[in-house]
Amino acid sequence: MNTAPIGAGSRRRRSVLLLVAAGALTAALIVSGWFVVSRDRPDGPQGNSAGLPGIFPVPQHAKAGTGEPVPLNGHVYVVAPAGTDPASVAAVQDIVTGTGGTAEVVPGLANPRKESSAIYLGTDSTAGAILKELQLDGDSTLRDALGRPEGYAVATGQLQGLPTAVLAGSDNDGVFHAVQTLRQLLRDGAVAPALVGDWPLMGTRGVIEGFYGTPWSHQARLDVIEFAGRQKMNTYIYSPKDDPLLRDKWRELYTNQELEELRELIDAAAANHVRFSYALSPGIDICYSSEGDLEDAVTKLESLYSLGVRSFVIPLDDIATKVQCADDLREFGSGQANLAKAQASFLNDVNEKFISAKEGVLPLETVPTFYNGSASTPYKQELGRALNPGIVVQWTGEDVVSHRISRESAERARVSYGSPKDPRNIVIWDNYPVNDFSQDHLFLAPVIGRDADLNRSIQGIVTNPMIQPYLSLPAVFNFADLSWNGPAYDPNKSMSAALALLSGPDPEVQAAVKAFVDLNQDWEDDDLAPSAPELRRDIDQFWADYDAGKSPSGALKVRAELLQRLPEILPRMAVPGFAQDGATWIAAASEYGRGVQEAVKMLDAAKSGDTQAAAAARVKVQGALKTAGAKTQPTLELGVVTPVLGDGELAAFLERALQRVPTA
Repeated sequence: MNTAPIGAGSRRRRSVLLLVAAGALTAALIVSGWFVVSRDRPDGPQGNSAGLPGIFPVPQHAKAGTGEPVPLNGHVYVVAPAGTDPASVAAVQDIVTGTGGTAEVVPGLANPRKESSAIYLGTDSTAGAILKELQLDGDSTLRDALGRPEGYAVATGQLQGLPTAVLAGSDNDGVFHAVQTLRQLLRDGAVAPALVGDWPLMGTRGVIEGFYGTPWSHQARLDVIEFAGRQKMNTYIYSPKDDPLLRDKWRELYTNQELEELRELIDAAAANHVRFSYALSPGIDICYSSEGDLEDAVTKLESLYSLGVRSFVIPLDDIATKVQCADDLREFGSGQANLAKAQASFLNDVNEKFISAKEGVLPLETVPTFYNGSASTPYKQELGRALNPGIVVQWTGEDVVSHRISRESAERARVSYGSPKDPRNIVIWDNYPVNDFSQDHLFLAPVIGRDADLNRSIQGIVTNPMIQPYLSLPAVFNFADLSWNGPAYDPNKSMSAALALLSGPDPEVQAAVKAFVDLNQDWEDDDLAPSAPELRRDIDQFWADYDAGKSPSGALKVRAELLQRLPEILPRMAVPGFAQDGATWIAAASEYGRGVQEAVKMLDAAKSGDTQAAAAARVKVQGALKTAGAKTQPTLELGVVTPVLGDGELAAFLERALQRVPTA
């Protein structure tokens, strides 16, 4: 969907097998030690107990247990009865191995050896029985969790004389989610005593790769899918606008090599309990009344079904706002209402001929041509009347890029795309943090402005990320938190946890990441996301001290030194792709940091009367300004652009400093 402002003129534009739980991104995090021993994850609100490590997404119920920790750095029985989700078993094995322990997978435990620990995992019918043996089956929060889709329970205790952790799920998805919580309960190689009963409030939680611009690499897609699964998301929608076989050449079938890459993505999604959803966009040149076009669409979807895809979207966004072909004009007529009638006819045929005829396929989803706004229009009225009521609509909020999305607005949209008697099921396609309409910017502010109780009105949310996949991970983390448990979502705490996870345990790296993220808070002048707030605070304090004749506090100098060293520090992150994605912004920030250091020297020299030193520093400040402002960031269609940082705060500081020290 085109997120360019109206009138802007530019388009907005490890191989993972089913049983493998650790891919390239995981490997990097395990090497960092972060997934193995998470000592300092921030506590979240509500569901996170003060006696536990922070758990994100924030669970519905969590409290510290009364027993002893469950060591995983020795011999550990992984008790997994036949039929237990293999991806979850493999993930637990990796966790134990990562702590230095030895995992022995067994179907049951009869005569366990002493000095061992045990982890029981499975669905409620298997692992749930262990809760009864631990005398926890009467805990209402655990039982409540196990009665809900994707719900899970984690509990610790003693069983057969062994320290024991139980990971029970209402279904296999729940079991996998329990494993992700287990990772976060690790402290010093042991599982913290805990009782967690948890389930998601939204049924759809995920990522839609739906931007214009350079598509993600295959490896980046694998890594984002894995990260999403780790954060208990369940959806990845494959919809890159610049994949020609999705849009411009939608009738053409994939080659065998292309199908193999898609199969790997599909398998990776399955291994991480994320459903791979395929989005076919035929609207550019489709004739909605054409039997041939219908057959071509069904054939294309069949080719993906044969690979294991069970979720499909037909986006009809960013196309002509009236019917195009002569046959459609004759059958449906002109005008927006008749466009809706034509589209509904086609979508209903796809639904009847393909979706309903296939076993295990989820309800069809679509993106309407008019996909934003909640008010009723002739187009929406006709779509609501004619479109099969089981087809789900993806909607962006009141605007294409919506800074606020309220429950009230979502309720109106449900009626507009459906009817007062039968409101339409809606998934929010959230155009944050997508930057294809502003490719000189990165959007690293926390996810804000979404009502906490949206889950009461919508089916779910998918985030449309930036062109830079790894720089999008903080927002993906936020959306996972928001969509799992909106009432407990705290933007700042969630972002702190995301950055800590991506940084790894090194305090210097964490400080550098925070300083870089601070420079990229600007979200189109949104007052909830002020530009570079920490930098601005330090600049304001510097000038206040300087103008008062005081020695500046030094905070700006410390920040400038940190910025200058970003190219050296950020590649040490647990997720090195973050620094690679942001290389040109990081280089510019480093130059600005050098410039600020020289500006402070220039001001000090001028104040002390050392004109020669001030002049030498002035040349360096001017050089830093020029280098930092160079066009260095390539784009697919807009040429090379200048990376924007701090909404110009750094450049403004340097210009102000130069004005304070006029040339001799």
